[in-house]
Amino acid sequence: MKAFVLIKVEPGKLREVLDRISGMRAVSEVYCVTGPDDIIAVLDSEDARGISEVVISGLHGVEGIKATDTRMVVEIP
Repeated sequence: MKAFVLIKVEPGKLREVLDRISGMRAVSEVYCVTGPDDIIAVLDSEDARGISEVVISGLHGVEGIKATDTRMVVEIP
């Protein structure tokens, strides 16, 4: 399963947050972006539970992250 996590970061914390989350389990890609969000992280896991564990136990504990918004990829039959 793949998910995209849109991340808002506190001012002055962008580099610190990028470095911290790029090495997290299940985080396969990290991009600094323009627009209302500061970072997009791509997560890969076997299931939705693995994605939610990384978001809740991992990302939400990173100092400097103000908010996350997760988009899980779904397959259309």
